[in-house]
Amino acid sequence: MNFLKLMTLCLALVFGAEMSAQHEDVQHHEHGSSNHHAIEKHEHGKHKLAFYSGFTHVAAAFYEHETHEESTGKWIPTLGAEYYYTLSKKFDIGLIADIELDEYYIREKNEDELLRNNIVIAAAVARYKPIPRLGIFAGPGFETEFIENEDSKSFMVIKVGIDYEVEIENGWELTPIFSYDCKEEYSSYSFGISIGKRF
Repeated sequence: MNFLKLMTLCLALVFGAEMSAQHEDVQHHEHGSSNHHAIEKHEHGKHKLAFYSGFTHVAAAFYEHETHEESTGKWIPTLGAEYYYTLSKKFDIGLIADIELDEYYIREKNEDELLRNNIVIAAAVARYKPIPRLGIFAGPGFETEFIENEDSKSFMVIKVGIDYEVEIENGWELTPIFSYDCKEEYSSYSFGISIGKRF
């Protein structure tokens, strides 16, 4: 699945969920419970802690460094955690940390091969909500290896992405997420889902 198809799928899921949510809000309004959602969300607090699971695609990654038989990229299992604090109806600030559970090589701009082993990406982001539940986030961060050695390198990262919060109950939320990491030497994109709790 290429990047364009993945983006199209994400947008279709987001807008489909939004149409369903708008229909649900209309039904609540018709039954005299239009304020229930706002009251319930306020009671859950301004903090959100979530755990993420998904896959990261690294187009520059390859394993066969000895034979130089490069592939078209690798899908890497990824786990992470997120924390958000709600500033207002439209804005959140947060911290995102992910770890890629694999070892692979990339070729740097100077043509040297660099081993990346279970890398960690941490970023501080601002999240804007143009409509309820839909978030667009961006912010700076860095990439490093989980266990550093003398050959380890760290890179600056700009993380951008989009997510859509689906409320379950009692402050729990399920959130599909698409993000893109622009790095000094290479870039990657991720798709996954988080489960979180507001408190």
